[in-house]
Amino acid sequence: MKKISVLILLVFSCVMFAETASAKSKKVAVYVEGRISKDDKSIVNSAVLARMSGNKDYTPFERNEAFINALNREQDYQLSGEVPEKEIRAVGERLGVDYVLVVNVVINKDDICHMSAKLINLETGEIEKTTNQHREYTDSSVLTALANNVAYRLLNKHSK
Repeated sequence: MKKISVLILLVFSCVMFAETASAKSKKVAVYVEGRISKDDKSIVNSAVLARMSGNKDYTPFERNEAFINALNREQDYQLSGEVPEKEIRAVGERLGVDYVLVVNVVINKDDICHMSAKLINLETGEIEKTTNQHREYTDSSVLTALANNVAYRLLNKHSK
């Protein structure tokens, strides 16, 4: 009887630990902006989500299309495709995410791809981390590589 009680206690402890660990994961929506095509935005978004999928601290928010559509309906949406941070925060809060990872992509006339990103805590409005990367743009694989690097730098506790 004592062995069964210990076994039950051990199983219960493991279940509680697993639930506590998963409860700490923060939901993150990804928003890609910049003067690039819709297809290129999709490539960047997919690369960021792929990098996030292995992170235990952050859970990707799956309804990114809903997030983008909600932003598009906002009154302050600008023709340049860049949305004010306050609108991003408002939409994120309405959709129930804890953070928004905003990625801005610009490919200049010299074929240099500049990618900057910030991780915004929606509860406090604080920008928790930012990063900037650039690389010569040869094809869409550059977007994938940069987005992967940007997501890693923002979501990894040990990166700077």
